[in-house]
Amino acid sequence: MSNELPYGGVFADLYNRRWAWFAQQTAPRIEAFYASRSAASKNRSMLDVCCGTGQLAVHFLERGFTVVGIDSSPYMLAHARANAAQWVEAGTARFVQADAADFDVGRGFGLAVSTYDALNHLSGPDALAACFGCVYASLADDGWFLFDLNTELAFRTRWNGISVQDDEEAMIVSRSVYDAANRVAFTKLSGFLRAQDGRYDRFEELVPETAFDLRQVERALRAAGFVSVAFADGADPQALTEEPEAKTRVFVVAGKQDA
Repeated sequence: MSNELPYGGVFADLYNRRWAWFAQQTAPRIEAFYASRSAASKNRSMLDVCCGTGQLAVHFLERGFTVVGIDSSPYMLAHARANAAQWVEAGTARFVQADAADFDVGRGFGLAVSTYDALNHLSGPDALAACFGCVYASLADDGWFLFDLNTELAFRTRWNGISVQDDEEAMIVSRSVYDAANRVAFTKLSGFLRAQDGRYDRFEELVPETAFDLRQVERALRAAGFVSVAFADGADPQALTEEPEAKTRVFVVAGKQDA
């Protein structure tokens, strides 16, 4: 049975155990990018949009940042608060249930991020544009917004299939399909996860994604007010690329001032 709320409790536990690696791998590269910008010397605050279970936030908290994370799933947020418990208690971390297309959690952030193709999960161009507007309003005048997206090439070449992972901890069945005419993809994830007491709990999630036209993404960012917009390699936000649609994953680097 599907959950009414996005990402139920068992799936959030699975995500926390199995899929934190992307944030942990990406965080140092985002940190290096931000350190190269003038804003970093005076503003060590970060907004994490679709923060998931909080591992990227923890990387920055460990380095003296204050962090606000938003996510639509209360179960993901529960893990984020647990993973960042010492900073939540100290008042330097806050995790808020909110819609990525409609939020206001403060102003003046130096850095905003959204990772692991989280923004692909928005329902379409209007929702993405609304997200950009919220992020723009949240940033300081010299703030930066970094996020990664799966490209249309990724959906065409990597979706439409079935995969199975099976070990002592979990059994995960992934069924994915891409509708090229409507530029939407769906992945159904189902299976079982071993709990601490040894029982196996079932999960089932339907995960939609939108294949955004990257030039429309750029136009939407500029319409929101961003002055500097560049595309970078999906593995490194400092490695700029002139042909983003030729990649399967890209970082989008947007600034409120020129780079």
